[in-house]
Amino acid sequence: MNSKIAKGLLITFSCGAMTACGGGDASGSGSAADASAKQAVSKAAAVACYAAWDASVAYTGGATVSYNGVNYVANWWTQGNNPSTNNGGSGSGQPWTIVANCGTPTPTPTPTPTPTPTPTPTPTPTPTPTPTPTPTPTPTPAGFVFSPYKDGNINLNWNTYVMSTAVTGSAQPVLSALPAKLTTLTWAFATGACGSETWGGVSGSQFAAANVQPFVNAGKKYIVSTGGAAGSFTCTTDAAFQNFIKTYYSANMIGVDFDIEAGQTQDDINNLVQRVVAAQKVYPNLRFSFTLATLGGNVSPSLGYYGVEVMQAIKTYGLTKYYINLMAMDYGSPAGGNCMTNSSGACDMGASAVQSAVDLHTQYGVPYSQIEVTPMIGGNDSANETFSIADVATLTSFAKQNGLAGIHFWSFDRDNDCAPGSASPTCNTYGTAGTLGFTNAFISKLGL
Repeated sequence: MNSKIAKGLLITFSCGAMTACGGGDASGSGSAADASAKQAVSKAAAVACYAAWDASVAYTGGATVSYNGVNYVANWWTQGNNPSTNNGGSGSGQPWTIVANCGTPTPTPTPTPTPTPTPTPTPTPTPTPTPTPTPTPTPTPAGFVFSPYKDGNINLNWNTYVMSTAVTGSAQPVLSALPAKLTTLTWAFATGACGSETWGGVSGSQFAAANVQPFVNAGKKYIVSTGGAAGSFTCTTDAAFQNFIKTYYSANMIGVDFDIEAGQTQDDINNLVQRVVAAQKVYPNLRFSFTLATLGGNVSPSLGYYGVEVMQAIKTYGLTKYYINLMAMDYGSPAGGNCMTNSSGACDMGASAVQSAVDLHTQYGVPYSQIEVTPMIGGNDSANETFSIADVATLTSFAKQNGLAGIHFWSFDRDNDCAPGSASPTCNTYGTAGTLGFTNAFISKLGL
């Protein structure tokens, strides 16, 4: 799962990513920084105050707020960044820009006449204040899917073809390693033509026979993912595609994913979209998703070459029930709007993942309820790009507040620590999350 289009150039992900190669200040202190911010704004005229800034609200670029008598506008997506201490103009790297002082200016005082003494009234008892209720946390949207990718060939048992993993230290069937609250896994990747597809050399029928029933027995759900960075998936007839689905189908199969990044032509993509249109009539409860490379900055177009072709095919063939899964990873460089940057000038991976969803929604009109996001946990293939545990909080907060359809990550086998360095298919090169640290962080933040 590893190709990006940055400024029209194809960036191909390496083995560490999706291949089958086997907060800010929310204190609200109106300190000296706040005072100086007010002094920097013209006081010539009174301006109405925007809605008050709320530390718990996520603001997107262009959103307006007021704080301590000053109006501000958001430069990009932000949450918890106090505008009085996190503002600056273009190029400052700050999330807020000052607009103007606001509120009614203080009128010139007039002398107060000497009041006529009145009898002292009987004091009214002070009522007991009503306790402020604790805000209810934003729930995860209905139908939301959290499903990490599992590279089927990593630690595969080549005698039984049962998917296995060594994420917890030693090789074991992947079902034995899944936390109880992780209910869904995305199998990656089936490649080739539908009906004769393989999983890294294992036939589709062999792979399905070894893994479908164990998932059903364990009460776990699964998504069958095709394509990836190391191979493409094609399907030219409706009958062949429905036979493909039947190979893996059970009541626990919830979807088919098309990871499009390995040389598919427009005709190949058109065929896949047409297959989905027909298959939905037979399997109306299955999810069909298209996993696409994206940039993470406020740029247009945000999608790469294949993504543009997918969106065109969706429009051409009138597909309405679909999901777009954004690969929020490997932006290549923080330059040129490829990603949102932090104070050190590096890609802010949480903010960039959020921005990719905002861009898809605004540029292509895709409802948030049909958008999914897939980051690459820990170190990415692109240097100095690391998706951290803090980024989990940023992404999940946005997902819940905006009703995203799902979150995945690449990949389950990488959810254990190793020292920072080149991206690895079997550890995250983050080093401080702990075994299954990202999986458990997502589960916790999503309230699963």
